[in-house]
This record gives sequence, C-alpha cells and structure tokens, in this order.
Amino acid sequence: MKIDISKYNILHEFSNIKYIYFCRLLHHIKYLSENLLRYTMFFTDLRFLFTILFFGTYDVYGLEELKHDKVVVCYVASWATYRLPDCTFSIENLKPEHCTHLVYSFAGLDTASWTIKSTDPWTDTEKDGIGNYRKMTALREKYPGLKVTLGIGGWNEGSIGYSALASSSDRRKIFIASTIAFLKTYGFNGLDFVWMYPGHNGGSWEDKQNFAVLLKELSEAYKQPGLSLTAAVSAVQETINLGYNISEMSKYVDHLHVMAFDYHGSWNQKVISHAPLRSSDGLSVNDSITYLLEQGAPAEKLVLALPMYGRTFVLTTPPEKPVNPIGLPALPNGFRGPCTAQDGIMGYNEICATQKENPKDWTIGWDSDSSSAYAINKDHVIVYDDIKSMEAKVKYIKEKKLAGVKIWSIDTDDFHGKCNGSDYPLMKAINAALAGTL
Repeated sequence: MKIDISKYNILHEFSNIKYIYFCRLLHHIKYLSENLLRYTMFFTDLRFLFTILFFGTYDVYGLEELKHDKVVVCYVASWATYRLPDCTFSIENLKPEHCTHLVYSFAGLDTASWTIKSTDPWTDTEKDGIGNYRKMTALREKYPGLKVTLGIGGWNEGSIGYSALASSSDRRKIFIASTIAFLKTYGFNGLDFVWMYPGHNGGSWEDKQNFAVLLKELSEAYKQPGLSLTAAVSAVQETINLGYNISEMSKYVDHLHVMAFDYHGSWNQKVISHAPLRSSDGLSVNDSITYLLEQGAPAEKLVLALPMYGRTFVLTTPPEKPVNPIGLPALPNGFRGPCTAQDGIMGYNEICATQKENPKDWTIGWDSDSSSAYAINKDHVIVYDDIKSMEAKVKYIKEKKLAGVKIWSIDTDDFHGKCNGSDYPLMKAINAALAGTL
C-alpha cells in the first residue's frame, strides 16, 4: 500500500524511522570533516530522507524500509552459525527490514517415517541449543509484515529420498500432514521446496510429473491453514527439461525461485562468470528466464536469485600484468576464503574484506559481457556480483516484470559493515535499485 505523508504535519507525525534518519543526518554533518569514511553513510541517509520528505509517497510491503512492491526473499544458511568468530552469522545479525521474506535453510526429510525433520536440532529446535526456528519466526513481532518460511532440501539432502517420497501417494500424505504440524509448531508462514534436483542425483525419470503432483497436493492442503508454498528450480535448461513441468508447477506455488548461479566454476578449468546476466553459451540469467517464460511460467511468479558470493580461480599461468582474466586457463580447484572455507567460493564479505586488507595486491575490474566484477592478484582470480552487477540484474527484473529477487544468501553480505563502514551494502543497493532511488 502507499502512505501519503504529505497530508500530515511532518514534525508532528514524524515516524520513528524518519526521526532516526534525521538524527543520523545531523550527526554525519557534524562529524563529516573529521572522518571521510562517513561520506558513504551521509549520502545514503541524505538520499533516504530526501525521498521521504519531498516525494511524499512511500511503498510499504509491511516493512517501512522497503519502498517498492517487489519481493525480496532472503535465505539464511543455518550452517553460518558454525563459521569462524569474525564470520559467524546468527539470527541477531539479521536486519529483516531489508527483506519481505526470510527462508531458513534447510530442513530435511526423514526417510524412515517420511516426515519433515530438523537437520541440526541443536541449532534449530532444542531448548538448550540456539533455537533458530523460534528466533526467526519471532522476528514478526517487530516486523508484522514479514513472512518467515522454512526451506526443505538443499544440495546435501540429495535427490533419492525426495524421488521416493514423490512417487508414493501414501508417503506424500504422511509428509504433507507432517509439514503442516511442523510449520505450525514453530510458527513458519510456509514451506520452500528446494529439491536438488528432480531426475538427477539418483532420482527417477518420473520425478518431473511426481514433483508437480506433490506440489499440487501440498498447495491444496495448505489452503485451510493459510500456508504459503514456493519452490526453487534450476536455471539450466537440461535440468529444467528433465525435472520440472514448469507450467503445471506454476499453478500451485506462490513463486518459483530461479537458482541463477553456478552456471560455471573452476571445474570448467577457465575463468568465467558463474552468474552472468548474458552470455554467448546459453548459460546466463537472460537465457534461463527467457526459457522459463517459454515453458509457461508467469513472469509475476518468477523470483530471480542474486548470489552474494563469487567463484574463485587459480590461473595456470599468471599474467605479466593485471588483465581481464575472463577466459584464461585455470586449475580444476579454486582457492577458499576464511569464512566459507570451501574451495572455489568466497562470500562477498570475504571478497571486499580481502580487497580492503590488501588494496595494492588486487586489481578490480568489470566484465561488460557478463555484467560481472572481477579481482585479480597474480594467479588468484575472483569473479563475483558487486553493486553494479546487482543494479544491472534489478533493471532486468523490472524490464521482465518479474516478482522480485532471491538472496543467496544474506549471511555472506558484509553484514558487519567492515568494508566501507555501512553494513549490508548489497542488500541496501538492491532495495534502492528496486525502488529506483539508486
């Protein structure tokens, strides 16, 4: 809805958020000359205050900070709580005002009983543990418009169990009943199905139709309790053809989350963007969205994933001087970052921190063909989405009239604000671009 604040006395009706930004603005003006790092925060707050005071209208998705009507689905990786101290992400680090939806990842499938289960009870559910489920859903007390859903599946769950589940009417009934009870117990608004992937990883050729049936039955069962249902789908055409009846699935879900990342990586043994907006090889955001629309997905149900991590590469031969590394030969395994601690991947928080700590070592550049940023340091290369990349993809989302964005995952944004003095720089840029204020 829209609230026209021009009808009200500004001083009398100043909401909490406007008052906070007004005070911060005065604070930045006072100290601006003493600390140049405040420039970024100063102009962010000035722009925000100017928008509120002079444009007069303000789009609200149940959360005051969002000034647009797109969905912003923020995934939280449960395993981020186990990272090194400087990298550990807890529910307390979340700023839900940047999101319309939160998805806690991931629950799993108990193949002994065909019911939903926590994959890490100490982190998720136990009274004496962290208890993230209830912490997540409790955020709605402060943010009543926020939707908090539970993701089930993910890469580690594989495909075999879900294939067996979807193939049996009796198993589906047991599973569906268990999800309703589980979601109600912990206060989730709905379920996000992340089966990776139907017809792959030990799945069956029948998965394509069986998955659509499972989603149909879930949708019907969720109507009475008022639960939402979404599903994540691969962005690769071959995987789509084998595993998804897109037009049928679209009838039963609120949104389809398009996993438009990891098109490429160090396994290609050459440097290449893992999430290009466009490309010449048919593996890009534009190729995926175009194909899904052709397969019958309504644009208003497609949510485009924006990766908050990059892919890393080790060149076989370092160049004599820094160059655009796209296309250069690379070893089969990329290097790892200190937080994500996985070969071939670095979170955006790791990338920007590395560049800040060693600014003379890294050369930062832009690949216009893929709309990707790159960083090169001798034989080490990172290709990733930066603020400029996010802006380009948001522009694409608007042009195609898609439902919004999926953030994978919010725990690898610079949530501590170590790089430029302002936390969540990617999230802020995405929302500003969606609102047209950036």
